[in-house]
Amino acid sequence: MDDYTFVAQSDGFHDGTWLDNAGRPHSDALRVEEQYRRVDRDHLEMTITIDDPKMYTKPWVALDKLSLRLQSPHFDISEMECSPSETAKYNKFFANPAAGVDDK
Repeated sequence: MDDYTFVAQSDGFHDGTWLDNAGRPHSDALRVEEQYRRVDRDHLEMTITIDDPKMYTKPWVALDKLSLRLQSPHFDISEMECSPSETAKYNKFFANPAAGVDDK
């Protein structure tokens, strides 16, 4: 690899999820390699290789080119919870810690 490419490899998918919104299945043999490469100042190239020999006859590759732009200095990333159970857990322990506490 070069100085402009970040590579992430993942395996151990035993969760029964799908690969995408179209419902493509995967097995426990799934391996995913993601490559992010800075093409120039304003563009990032993302290449994802899906390899699951139990489900597909050969690996397949998804390629996308993403535009980069600076955000406003006042831009703030909102916190997001991934599931309703995480939201409920967060609300129970952190959202309003003074709720139900008597002011005596």
